[in-house]
Amino acid sequence: MGVPPSVPGTGYPELTPSYPVRDAKPRGRGRTVAVVAGVVVLLAAGGTIGAVTLDRNADGPTRSTDTAPRQTAGPAPGDLKLRDDAATITVTWSDPSDGSVPFMVAGGRTGRALGVMATVDPGQTSFTVNGLNAEVDYCFTVLAVYSTDAFATSGQVCTDRVRPSPSG
Repeated sequence: MGVPPSVPGTGYPELTPSYPVRDAKPRGRGRTVAVVAGVVVLLAAGGTIGAVTLDRNADGPTRSTDTAPRQTAGPAPGDLKLRDDAATITVTWSDPSDGSVPFMVAGGRTGRALGVMATVDPGQTSFTVNGLNAEVDYCFTVLAVYSTDAFATSGQVCTDRVRPSPSG
């Protein structure tokens, strides 16, 4: 009574599973992880993506540049735009592949290196980023992923949020 069956000398037989036990192997998206890692390395090494300087006197709420490094196998996403709703930003683009390739959205604070924020399914042409600081500017770019080592990078689009003037 109260003695576990696996304790020797209790009179209970040793229990073994009725099915073969295999070592658990982690399952993942090996190809996606490799693509994301490669793009992050290229974005960090490129330096020009994270080093965009905004002209605060420019007209309009956004500014786009075409300084992204490219390793292309097809056309880059076009017509990159953003809708700035303070704590959320929606990035939209045109699909140059007619729905045949996935995309990666990279973004980050203006003046810093961008990081991959999402992998987007083929045919999808928008992504919304939530939980952002409404007082910080952000930049975004979109990559069309043609293979694990070939992609096309759009230009950048950045917020240009109006800063309140200091009191005094």
